[in-house]
Amino acid sequence: MILSDNETRIDRLNNMAIAKTIVSILKENTESISIGVHGDWGAGKSSVLAMVEDELKKLNNPDQNNVSDIDSDYSVIRFNSWQYQGFEDAKIALMRAIVCQLEDTAKVYLEHHPIEHGIDEIKDIGKKLWKNLDKLSLAKNVGKVGVSIATGTAPLAIMEGIISTIKNTVVDQDKVEELIGTVGNLIDTSKEETSGYREMEDFRQNFKQLFEKAHIQKIVVLIDDLDRCLPKVAIETLEAVRIFLTLENTAFIIAADDAMIRYSVKEYFPRVHEENNEKQDTITKLDYNNFADKYLEKLIQVPLHIPRIGIAEAQLYIMLLMIESELGESEELQELGDVVISKLHKPWALEQLSTEEIKAALKDKYKDAIENVRIAKSIDKILAEHTGGNPRNIKRFINMLLLRTEIARNRGFDPNELKMAVLAKMMLIEQYNNDFYKALADEIDEEGHCKAFQITSEQELDEAKTEVNETDMSNNTSEGDEKKTKSKKETKTVTKTVCEKESDSIIVRNEQFKLFLQQEDIKAWMQIEPSLAGIDLRPYYFACTERIDFFFSSPEERLRELASVVRAGSFNTLNKKEEISALNTSDAKQLLKIVSQDVFVRDLSESQPPKSIEGIRCLVEYHSELQEDLVDFLLTLPFDKLGIWAVGGWDSCIPKTSNVRDKLRLFFKNVEESTTNPIIKSAAKESQR
Repeated sequence: MILSDNETRIDRLNNMAIAKTIVSILKENTESISIGVHGDWGAGKSSVLAMVEDELKKLNNPDQNNVSDIDSDYSVIRFNSWQYQGFEDAKIALMRAIVCQLEDTAKVYLEHHPIEHGIDEIKDIGKKLWKNLDKLSLAKNVGKVGVSIATGTAPLAIMEGIISTIKNTVVDQDKVEELIGTVGNLIDTSKEETSGYREMEDFRQNFKQLFEKAHIQKIVVLIDDLDRCLPKVAIETLEAVRIFLTLENTAFIIAADDAMIRYSVKEYFPRVHEENNEKQDTITKLDYNNFADKYLEKLIQVPLHIPRIGIAEAQLYIMLLMIESELGESEELQELGDVVISKLHKPWALEQLSTEEIKAALKDKYKDAIENVRIAKSIDKILAEHTGGNPRNIKRFINMLLLRTEIARNRGFDPNELKMAVLAKMMLIEQYNNDFYKALADEIDEEGHCKAFQITSEQELDEAKTEVNETDMSNNTSEGDEKKTKSKKETKTVTKTVCEKESDSIIVRNEQFKLFLQQEDIKAWMQIEPSLAGIDLRPYYFACTERIDFFFSSPEERLRELASVVRAGSFNTLNKKEEISALNTSDAKQLLKIVSQDVFVRDLSESQPPKSIEGIRCLVEYHSELQEDLVDFLLTLPFDKLGIWAVGGWDSCIPKTSNVRDKLRLFFKNVEESTTNPIIKSAAKESQR
């Protein structure tokens, strides 16, 4: 189950405390107010807004069983400026949304508390407000021309141009007529409109009248995703907030990263930043940061910051998310969440969830979530540290783990060959030490194993056994037996020294890999469960393939250039000796396999060996571990169709002192017995000596 990246009303991080604080401020404050909910990207600002909305609904309807109680103290509206970006002026969009909400609230009240001519009065006030907004919107959209229209000073030619533009750019015919009608109405009423100030004053008066008809204490506007907007949209939204703050009983809860809003202020007011004149002795440059701070102080009266969660809190969050991915938002998970919240009440003495606590909360569903619990306990510390405790980054990592596991299953990967616990461990190192992740791919042998992990694992096990044995011996030693105790300490020192020497003897394909294994973060990663010793890691690299192909790219593609060199013969292969010698055994074997296929399409009856055979002889000379592979290949050739080259010229790559020489003599014997050429038969017999 993929976890939703949207805001959640389920409190996982004790952020309900912030939501309840905001509601308390709203209840106690009788004037208009703006409250900022600040925090880093992904800190949970949207979730706090959702919790505030839920708490206000409880205040509106304290008796949950009495559904007929429709009287509300608070009218709540959610507004997302990001949705209007590029489509409509953000200031006008917010004003329209608030008017629409207030109008609907007033109508709902009158439906349950009928007043004679009440609906007509609301409609009349609404028409005035919409007319105000139409004028403001048109003036904004057509700039100075719109201002001239609103004041009745636009010449006829400009009017015709505006109407022509509307006809050519608006597709909906009804909308065309509506806009042209609006322009006409603005001209007709231009005598009444003397300035933008008068227009705003009319809007304020009409809004107050409508607010009274709604019979509510406060209208609460929840503004989200402001920090996602372009600077222009962000500032326009805040300017609309400023307009309403001059009215009574309006409240704005603004969720935004305050650092991003400061950036928007700087971008939107570039003229504030005056460069010094080099000729002047005094500094005239204004403090940009100070200006942004002052601007925010004017618009956001009560700033509240979501605290960044620590490593311990993040570990609890990871546990809850991993269990949720298996069980969903079940009652059992909610019960476990309550246990977590109770722990978060004392962050200075925070303890992780015990197995007993998890079992007690999940009850019968514990068995379904046990694997996810194990994974969470393995990855929680490293994941928490590298994400800085950011909730959204944590959730994204877990979602990627779930997605990759699901895709692998759908691609037919055997669950026994690709386990989510191992995939989670591999993803940690992929994301947080990608250089090691790439180096590890080069260390994997033909069976997908990393031998360094096996050796390291055995050393850790031996060291652990030594520690246990020495502890037991120490417990049985009398306090006065200092000589025996000293002997044990010396033994322990010797044991560790041996382990360090064994560490130096770890066989790797690239010496740089040893340096990785000495890094503290790699050591910590290797120690978390499960162990990767003896694990075929190839499926996990396949499951993580997104942008880079590692060892699993096709052999022909990866070794194409060197294969061409070896096929070209001994001279070309000699020129690439250093590069070919540097190949690890797995790649060298693969190169032999690729080039050897070329031999079958050549004429093998010639007296001179094919160029491919010349190159193969050089390859095996550089990689003596391929001697047996070469002889195995020779034994697959058609013995009766080979030229005299086949029974000579092998001493350079398979010396007579080699253990593989007896197997090569078998090849010579097969040629002797199969060929009808007396010269080749004689040479083959001679080669067996």
